[in-house]
Amino acid sequence: MEKSMLLQIIRRLNAMRCDTSSKRQRRMFEQFGIPVCEVTYVREDDSFTFVRFRPRERFCFDSIDLAAIEVYDSLYELRHTF
Repeated sequence: MEKSMLLQIIRRLNAMRCDTSSKRQRRMFEQFGIPVCEVTYVREDDSFTFVRFRPRERFCFDSIDLAAIEVYDSLYELRHTF
């Protein structure tokens, strides 16, 4: 059985939240070696900033679930384009 891609994304985002080494944590998400989006966690206000590269979009979320869904949708869209 294949592992849930959404669960893997949530784990990466949660790791950002748990890492106390800096005020901001940034993670890049790629598909087929192509950068698709980036998420930055801002510790000061416990928020996630999501940036999709194509088309250029930027959203801020106060929920890890909403950020994970945007990442999942971006990766899914690129994966099913080919």
